[in-house]
Amino acid sequence: MPATRIRLGASSTAIMLLCLAAFAITACSGGGAARKRDADGRIIPTLAEQDPVGTLYAKSISDAARGECDDRTLDVLTCFSYRGHGYEGAQTALGQCLIATGSNSEGLVWINRAAGAGWADAQKLLAQLYLAGDVTPRDGVQAAKWAKLYTRNPSLLSLGVQPDRNFTLAFEGEITTGENAEADRQVAAWSPRYWVPTTQVDQNVKRSCEVEGRRPPRTRQDVPLITVPDVY
Repeated sequence: MPATRIRLGASSTAIMLLCLAAFAITACSGGGAARKRDADGRIIPTLAEQDPVGTLYAKSISDAARGECDDRTLDVLTCFSYRGHGYEGAQTALGQCLIATGSNSEGLVWINRAAGAGWADAQKLLAQLYLAGDVTPRDGVQAAKWAKLYTRNPSLLSLGVQPDRNFTLAFEGEITTGENAEADRQVAAWSPRYWVPTTQVDQNVKRSCEVEGRRPPRTRQDVPLITVPDVY
């Protein structure tokens, strides 16, 4: 795999600082009177204070969905993506950002990893990319395969989620009978595969993201301290 944005020398520090900054902002903003308190008068921590890492994860994916793919977002998504199975959302978002910033082949690698693990959004995106043929050469078989896997994705069906009608309409008349038959064959043989870092480069990038969380400084007497969990 190509070297994955190895601007990561400072990314682990950046992520930790972002987590701590989230604490500082949420703990100090609004003043004590504006914060909710419990029956004993103690300030109730916000969701961001209770789970700064989760908040950072969600914000980075949301930023990627809006096309806000600056270096910070790329670094954060890269570190989460290298955690492997369970972080397919970050892998999909990283792939989107890489494509948005011109690294098409590397972006497709990450989207394929997430789609191969069964992540519905990645499967849908891959189908669209193979059908359009802009980011990667058009491939009707792969487009139909990932479209079928997306529309039959058990994680969506279990929630009663129906595929986007505009998505299904885009495939009408675009796939030949032969392509459709081959796609059916590949879908029948498909099973999820979960990516884990294996190469030396993978391990080096993963280690560069391994930092221990620290407690933020206590800024107010009445703001309870919350230990930041290990980020990686």
